[in-house]
Amino acid sequence: MARILSDDQPRPRVPVLTYALMAAWTVMWIVQLTRPDDGNIDDSAQALACRWGMVPAHVTGQGGAVAGDPCVVLSTEHSPWVEVLTAQFLHASWWHLIGNLLFIWVFAPSVEERLGRARFLPFVIGAGYVAFLAEAVFDAGSAQPIIGGSGIVAAVLGAYVVLFPRARLHLAWTGERRGPGLPAWIPIVLWAAWATVAAITGAQAGTANWVHVAGFALGALLAIPAGAGRAGPARPEVQWVRVAIARNQPEAEMIQGMLAEAGIPAYVRRMAGFDVPDYLAGGPRDIMVPGERAIEAHALIDPLDDGPAAPQGS
Repeated sequence: MARILSDDQPRPRVPVLTYALMAAWTVMWIVQLTRPDDGNIDDSAQALACRWGMVPAHVTGQGGAVAGDPCVVLSTEHSPWVEVLTAQFLHASWWHLIGNLLFIWVFAPSVEERLGRARFLPFVIGAGYVAFLAEAVFDAGSAQPIIGGSGIVAAVLGAYVVLFPRARLHLAWTGERRGPGLPAWIPIVLWAAWATVAAITGAQAGTANWVHVAGFALGALLAIPAGAGRAGPARPEVQWVRVAIARNQPEAEMIQGMLAEAGIPAYVRRMAGFDVPDYLAGGPRDIMVPGERAIEAHALIDPLDDGPAAPQGS
């Protein structure tokens, strides 16, 4: 499937959990659209958000003067610990939904591939859950429901910038990448910086900025522990072969990037017998490509091994 905006990480497997998460958000948005937008307390879209979104005053028990607010009353129909989870699957507008879908579409498949399917959803939903609780702490007395998948998105971005610091983003047409690409960490760090400033200063009123800040921090801090002990993702349906051995992780990623610019999928794996974690960047690495692309890969890599010709004496 051609991706208009993509990173340069190989995708040996279909990211089924990423797609399932996107589908769940879309289905729930359709459910929201089927509700009347008249604010009635029974079945309106606003009532749905109050019932299943996170209402900080309900979560913290600090309702006080807003205890009689209709939204707070509706939220008490369920445990606050349930609404912190369900709030992550509702959205406030088309733009809210589309923005989150775009971020997940571009960045989540690589995180899913690195962490593995058994860990991916618990990691991102768990980080999103804690991020919502952080927002409740900072806005403890609010009766305004907080909804959206932004905590999950922020956790994905935090994990991505740690796990793939040298990844690049590409615009592509008909599946072919064009141009050298933009380092992925640049837009991610700019987004995180703006979210932090907005949270501290109170800018962007009506946006749960602490969800973004906490989700990003949790994703970045927990990405490596979450992936610890994985031998590497399964890569079915493709016969991968080794085309080069790099001396360390940075050199391996440089070669991987060069192959990606040529449109050749590649992934880096630790050599057997060298159990050095990726984030330490030490120890030799195998550069793997699909068997049918091995000749092309060798044509690019082998000249690098020759080096410049030695000067001849006269």
